[in-house]
Amino acid sequence: MAKQFKDFKSACDWLKNVCDATADKTRPAVAEQLYKDSNEFTYRESGEMYKSGATNSDFQKGYVIERSPYVRRRYYEGGKPGAGNRKAEPRWFDKTWNKYKEDYQGMCVTIFNKEKEK
Repeated sequence: MAKQFKDFKSACDWLKNVCDATADKTRPAVAEQLYKDSNEFTYRESGEMYKSGATNSDFQKGYVIERSPYVRRRYYEGGKPGAGNRKAEPRWFDKTWNKYKEDYQGMCVTIFNKEKEK
């Protein structure tokens, strides 16, 4: 049964609440999944660069942060071919997003649908 509203303002307030709740739940879920999925394309000479993301990221705010002395250079310029990971590529988060964006969008839609049913 469709949700009934007494006026336009109450409908807009409901929609704003649903969108805010969806964003609050989706942001950390997508950030953490993106970080996990990025391991597929991340350089792993020692593995410390990828592991730094677990301790430096703020998934609640949607921030994925990898910090090591060489992460910036590897991200933009790349590294040794096959350096611990044959699939490693520069700009691995872009590569990850492009490969899995439909999955992340699906996560958002699922959460939105749950929130609107409340």
